[in-house]
Amino acid sequence: MKILALVLLFFIGINKIIYAHGECCLSRSIAEATISGVTLAPNFGLSLHYEYANMETILDGSHSISPDSVLDDVAATWPEMPEEGKTFSVPTRMIMQKYTLLGTYAVADRIQFLATVPYVINDMDMKMITRGKGGGHHHAPQLVKESYPGPLATDTTDNDMRMNMKMDTVEGLGDITLMGLYTLYTDKPDLPAKKVTVGLGVKTPTGKNDEEFDSGGLVHAAMQPGTGSWDPLFLVNYMHTFHPWVFQTNLFYQMTTEGDEGYEFGDKISFDLIARYKVTSYVNPGLEFNLFYTGQDTDHDNRYSRPDESLIDNTDNTGVTSLSVSPSLQIKIPGTSGSIDLKFQQPLYQHARGIQQVVDWRAMAAVVWAF
Repeated sequence: MKILALVLLFFIGINKIIYAHGECCLSRSIAEATISGVTLAPNFGLSLHYEYANMETILDGSHSISPDSVLDDVAATWPEMPEEGKTFSVPTRMIMQKYTLLGTYAVADRIQFLATVPYVINDMDMKMITRGKGGGHHHAPQLVKESYPGPLATDTTDNDMRMNMKMDTVEGLGDITLMGLYTLYTDKPDLPAKKVTVGLGVKTPTGKNDEEFDSGGLVHAAMQPGTGSWDPLFLVNYMHTFHPWVFQTNLFYQMTTEGDEGYEFGDKISFDLIARYKVTSYVNPGLEFNLFYTGQDTDHDNRYSRPDESLIDNTDNTGVTSLSVSPSLQIKIPGTSGSIDLKFQQPLYQHARGIQQVVDWRAMAAVVWAF
């Protein structure tokens, strides 16, 4: 069924021209490789890619909701005097950064190998509400000093306390990706006007996925550096040049599997529609539309799930569809085979399954070199 979904989406994309967005950092890294000069290198290509994602908006479906409203709704379901302490936390801001070293090597006229090595840095600010005796959160990250007791909204009681919290930064090596690229069609071997590339690869479980809070308990699955799973990857890229315009479409599919800690992220599909215009020999502005879909996660062993205590530790609140626009600028470095790529991504539409914090904007920069 997963392969069938990929094939169906591919033909829909050809006929209706839709696109893919990247809540998923991996899909963005692979997509960036196919539209940059790194895959055009005659022998070896190398790039260093940086991505900064800012997440503050919380969506209930397609409608925004404030963190305090989420806390009010949860607290309204609690007994006024619970026998055991109650706690619940929501994210107020997530910052996800990633550095990716990407290399390609041409082993034949039509065959390239591609590898990505990511390093991720994840930060999160949260707000917690507690009620009743012993209302401490046994998996709580480090608390910020600011806290304020008392009813901040009409739905809470005098027994409630709200606190701002900050998760200790989680960083480390992410999941390395290996992929083979094959030029299925090209109208000419050098500087083609038409080119179709297909790719097949695997995401390996090199990143840690068992980071714990100092107080015990696994860090949120979405904030772990790795996933613990081996995931097949599929790619189709089409390029068509109408000088001075260059158009590309890029389809990426990640068939996720269960990680070694029992957590399985939802399958991910992204589709990009890209246009670039050659203003001069050194400056190429561009515009992209990105469509991204990810399915619902599954916590097979319930090791990461704490739905009664945390908004983001609930697999009912996973899975998103988004459409984004991404203006870009490629600057060729005179006298070299290098370039600098800059991009800003702004979501136009996002629909979350359940209640989720989503991307408000994403900025990307890359240095690319061909040898």
